[in-house]
Amino acid sequence: MRKTRSRRWLRLAVPPVAVLLVLLTGLVLYQWEQPDEDDPAYLSPVSTAGIGAASLAGAVRDAGVTISRVGGTADAFRPEHRGDVTILLTTPQFVHPEYLRRLALLPASTRVVVVEPSRQTLLRGQLPIRRSSRGYASGVSAPGCDYGPAADAGPAGVRRTRYGPVDAGVERQLARCYDDSLVVFSRGWTTMAIVGSADPFRNDRIGEHGNARLAVGLLTARPRLVWVDLHHREAPPEPERDPGLGAPTQRPDPTAGPTPARPTATTGPTATVPGGGAGSAGRSGPAGSPSGEADGGRAAGEPPNPLWEAFPAWTYVIAALLAVVFLLYALARARRMGGPVVEPLPVVVRAGETVTGRGRLYQRARAREESLTTLRAAALGRMARLLRLEPGTSRETVVAAVAASSGWPPHVVMDTLFGAPPQDDDSLVTAAVRLEALVEAVTTEQPDLSEGARR
Repeated sequence: MRKTRSRRWLRLAVPPVAVLLVLLTGLVLYQWEQPDEDDPAYLSPVSTAGIGAASLAGAVRDAGVTISRVGGTADAFRPEHRGDVTILLTTPQFVHPEYLRRLALLPASTRVVVVEPSRQTLLRGQLPIRRSSRGYASGVSAPGCDYGPAADAGPAGVRRTRYGPVDAGVERQLARCYDDSLVVFSRGWTTMAIVGSADPFRNDRIGEHGNARLAVGLLTARPRLVWVDLHHREAPPEPERDPGLGAPTQRPDPTAGPTPARPTATTGPTATVPGGGAGSAGRSGPAGSPSGEADGGRAAGEPPNPLWEAFPAWTYVIAALLAVVFLLYALARARRMGGPVVEPLPVVVRAGETVTGRGRLYQRARAREESLTTLRAAALGRMARLLRLEPGTSRETVVAAVAASSGWPPHVVMDTLFGAPPQDDDSLVTAAVRLEALVEAVTTEQPDLSEGARR
């Protein structure tokens, strides 16, 4: 007969596998629902798809703002787009870091709106925000500030990426709203607004809460809007082919041309032109050294980034999920306390072999006293049942009953049942033989000697 294969391993394998399948399914569905930023429809002013922004573009035009759609950041920097204008960067991760650094060179009348830049984008572009944390979905919160577009919009679904404080030694913060998800600060000559979620700009989310009023308010502060519709990673700028930027190693004179002086509202007590080349777009720190030159572009006096910020957030989620899986696996493999379970023995062992094996263990341990104590306890239990003695009966009563039943003298019974422990193997054997003889004398029916004497 074929032996049935055990399926106990399923109890260990099925729970971790089920947990992993659920987690993987959730991750796949989450990634499936996320929009692809390299999709030409993503936040495009001409796209009517759910992830497009045609509805926002129409609302901006209805507000009297002219929209100029360009396919690269270099086109937004051309002379015809300078002046009283708003620049919208919908995919800042595709913008070359050189262009992000040169945002500080734009005229003071320029406003830049950046949609959900990542921490790597902020660092590569030398923007004065060094910390950010991104959630899995956008949340709704109140503005919590008096900034015009946010106060007019009210609660909006912007709370997804939250940004840390603005480096006060480099730039000046103007507003912070929606639980750190909307940050407005001065950047060189320009004013920048960092938005922590793309939902207010999307066709399928613009109608929720105050998203429409917030997005329109951010993009209609100037009479013209330059919409950078970029869906691929940009190449480095080429000055000879880019008349709007000039040489990257020489900053244009802000007093020449149409560039006005920096407004008092965005300047501090020592309002000066940001120093450094156009490629760095930095300013001198407290010690006089340009920010961004020392310590990998970090502002002077700022502590280095901790190690845990060097990894994306999903790595910690994966690590936590793996820890949960290993914990469940350990619980499945651990010994569970419960009632005893009767299981058939794999083999049948003869009683004589068991006794012999146990005796050899006692012999190897030289446990003479323990061996004799075990034999005496078994003998007393057997004789107590035959003589119907109650548990807890005194030693003297037991000796008297056994002596009466066996015919042995009481002092011999006392020494056999409760005598001194053996000193060697010979004395142990002698005591065991005498104990066996006593049990046999009690269990064997004794003749009535008094009746035989009368006959």
